[in-house]
Amino acid sequence: MDVTRGDSIWALMLVKHPSDTYLSQSSDPGGKSALARDEDKNLVTHAVLFDGDKAALGILGVGVVLGIAAVKAAPRVKSGLISLKSKLGRRAEETADTTVSVPLTVVAEVDPEQPDAPRLRVV
Repeated sequence: MDVTRGDSIWALMLVKHPSDTYLSQSSDPGGKSALARDEDKNLVTHAVLFDGDKAALGILGVGVVLGIAAVKAAPRVKSGLISLKSKLGRRAEETADTTVSVPLTVVAEVDPEQPDAPRLRVV
């Protein structure tokens, strides 16, 4: 789909150029040229331009399909999360309610400490 605005035609395009190149700066601010250059600013090749309308329609179609799938799956996902939350809550309660009895074992018997004997002082 081309749009004519003033004396220019605007078209949506897909651009293909080698991965080790970049597109030249256009004389229009913010625009790019179809010239592919390397890091040293040497001209390598021309970029290849493809009609972007079909790609845009494809992307739009995929977005619509994903949106519909998300809307259809939302109730199932929500009920699954609620179920998971309640199961985890019950497990936490069961763990808190369970008491573990640990047997106490006497390791050694010790007599209580005896006070030290009186000390003598030099007078």
